[in-house]
Amino acid sequence: MPLTMKNSHIEDKAYEAIEYIRAQGLLAPTTIVFGSHKLRELGELALPHAHRGKALVIFGANSARKSGLTDRVDALLSRYTIKMVPWFGVVREPTVRIVDEAAALARREKVDLIIGIGGGSVIDCAKAVAALAVNEGSAADYLEGIGRGLKITNQPLPMFAIPTTAATGAEMTKNAVICVPEKGYKKSMRDPKLVPTVALVDPELCLNLPAHVTANGGMDALTHLLESCITTRRRPEVTELAHRALRNVQLGLSVAFEDPGNILARERTALVSMLGGVCLANSGLAMAHGIAAALGALHDVPHGLACGILLPHTLRYNASACSDELAGALAAFLNQVEPRDNSISDGIEAVDNLRRWLQIPPDLKYLRLSADDIRTIAEHSMGSSMSGNPIPMDVPRTIEFLETLV
Repeated sequence: MPLTMKNSHIEDKAYEAIEYIRAQGLLAPTTIVFGSHKLRELGELALPHAHRGKALVIFGANSARKSGLTDRVDALLSRYTIKMVPWFGVVREPTVRIVDEAAALARREKVDLIIGIGGGSVIDCAKAVAALAVNEGSAADYLEGIGRGLKITNQPLPMFAIPTTAATGAEMTKNAVICVPEKGYKKSMRDPKLVPTVALVDPELCLNLPAHVTANGGMDALTHLLESCITTRRRPEVTELAHRALRNVQLGLSVAFEDPGNILARERTALVSMLGGVCLANSGLAMAHGIAAALGALHDVPHGLACGILLPHTLRYNASACSDELAGALAAFLNQVEPRDNSISDGIEAVDNLRRWLQIPPDLKYLRLSADDIRTIAEHSMGSSMSGNPIPMDVPRTIEFLETLV
């Protein structure tokens, strides 16, 4: 493994957190590299996995070519005699068709490893492709709840996750979210074998992201952290990790939104996103994510935007069922040493103020949802995240909640 030098106090925090993740035995990538300029280590990291010298690199549809990132990755791999096979098929979110096509390419080209460099959708696609390259069937066969129930039996190809946004934490997780637009679903392939082999988190790749991408991604990451603390599947060691990350959210996200070239702010948001991914992978989530998945699949609402809208409302709704856990998480968000009597009320207000600062709508009125729309959203929200909500939710109760937002 390359020598990784720490050169900022945020990197120090990152490596302290990584040591904690290892000490607690939390599910996470085998190798985690964090810090500015770390993309330059890609070739050296990839070399031990490239026995035949060929890597399928999955990019977003347009941004990587426009920014020159495609050529940069090609050059970094070429130095170690690794041929890049590029794939630009992920337009917004990976569909079954997109994943199956990329997996077929991986098999034809007989690649050694899969590299996903982009947002969460690109990384999720790459995780699924790494599995399907060496396992039978279509991505549809592995989707929770609607597939054939196939399990990943063969170890996926080595997979490198390199995020260019600070949002989903997909570089740390065991699931790949895949859209089934013809059925109005977003469902996951989920298996510990899908955790990337290497997570390479270089905050420089997030510099100068558009403000709305920063805002939506940041609220997605914040939702991961808070919901992992209050889900019924919460774990104390994960809560501790979430608290560490929550102390960096407000300063990092608000500054990155206003000053997109601020590298310190980007380091903070990258750390928050990375640790949020570990938290969701090891504890699960709750209602905001359950509904956000349905809004994305049925009404094309960007995932982070949906989380940002829903989060203050779901926290208020759930507060009575998880008051101690929520007080602890929001105290960390407020950078309080210990929870106070007003940590929940002040913390939810601070989350709502951050939402307003990031120019995210306060509710779902702009979607002009009908009663039938609301029922369908509620029905499609009953997935893994919703099952961990502190207040047990069914379709009628979810309809009642959604009606307060429209």
